[in-house]
Amino acid sequence: MWSFSTFKDKRYWILLIPAIIILILFAFLTPDYILQRPFVAPLIMLASAVLFWSTYHLWKYFGDKKKKNHTEDNHEM
Repeated sequence: MWSFSTFKDKRYWILLIPAIIILILFAFLTPDYILQRPFVAPLIMLASAVLFWSTYHLWKYFGDKKKKNHTEDNHEM
C-alpha cells in the first residue's frame, strides 16, 4: 500500500531535485531530431523513473540495514 512516508524521507527529496533538473536540462539541450522520434521521449521518461526509484529504494534499503545493524550492535554491548 502506498503511503505518505515517502514524502517525509529526506532521501526522496535529495534525489528528486537533481532528477528533475537533469530531465529539464535533457529536454532543453537534446537536439530536436532525437526528441521528435516517437519512442525516445517515453523511453527516456521510463528509464529516468526506473533509475530514480531503483536508486531511492537501494539507498533506503542499505541505509535502513546499516541503521538496524548499528542499533543491534549498540544493544549487545
